[in-house]
Amino acid sequence: MKGIFGFEGGFVNGCSAIFDLLVLGLLWILCSLPVVTIGASSAALYYAVVKSVKKRNGYAVREFFRSFRCNLAPGIVLTVIVLAVTFVLQLNIGILNAKADGYFGLFFICVYAAASVYVALAACYLFPALSRFAMSPGWLLKLALYMVVKYLGTTLALALIVVSAGAFIYRVPMLFFLLPGPTVWLIAEFMERVLKKHEPEPEAESEE
Repeated sequence: MKGIFGFEGGFVNGCSAIFDLLVLGLLWILCSLPVVTIGASSAALYYAVVKSVKKRNGYAVREFFRSFRCNLAPGIVLTVIVLAVTFVLQLNIGILNAKADGYFGLFFICVYAAASVYVALAACYLFPALSRFAMSPGWLLKLALYMVVKYLGTTLALALIVVSAGAFIYRVPMLFFLLPGPTVWLIAEFMERVLKKHEPEPEAESEE
């Protein structure tokens, strides 16, 4: 019992992790308010959750803002691209829904809807990759689009987690302030396996 409830025990560490997740979720909400900073904020949330909560390395708030500052510029670029593509796809769906009739219009509505889902799934990979890799925005986009198809099982798991979180928030709106951190914690359980496969190999030590 002393080991469980001691300063380094499992109970204290668990409470500390829960507290960090809640704080990081609130920081994500605040830093996402300008909208164009959602990407940088999401990358910072993922980075801080993995490093400070999962690996217990560093202070959560400090790691969040360190990642946010480093990824702010590319994060804005990627966010604008994702939002612009999503807007165009949704606009086309709306136009077709209002103007087109018959199977021809229905076909293209389904195409644009599928493309919208694909973009949303790619975004699930995009911002964790931004937090981990020093790549140009173009290469990060290519990598995210590739990962959606390459790791289909992980993609389905991510979709289930995000949709479930959205459903809970829809039913209980106040959960919007509580779920971002725990949701990313669950996402990282699957995402880390994928990201580690794309980390550069450590340079082999030179033979003496």
